[in-house]
Amino acid sequence: MEVENPDGRTLATVKKALITPIRERWVVKIGDGPDLDIQGNILDHEYTFTDGRTAVATVSKRWFRIADTYGVEVAPSQNPVVILPPP
Repeated sequence: MEVENPDGRTLATVKKALITPIRERWVVKIGDGPDLDIQGNILDHEYTFTDGRTAVATVSKRWFRIADTYGVEVAPSQNPVVILPPP
């Protein structure tokens, strides 16, 4: 999947890195910055974005009881367009 800015320029490319029964991994290739790794638990809807060893964003369904509602926390140094999923 490609993430684009409003002008249609590609900001990042997301690729699935490894499939396991419960945990999944993706790699986000960012053109003008460090790549991000995403690890998550598909059953618990919990995902963490890291730029190596440092967590730069988290996505969690645990914070909410309403269906299809997630909390997203993004570090100030990150572009939220790359972190937030498409509608």
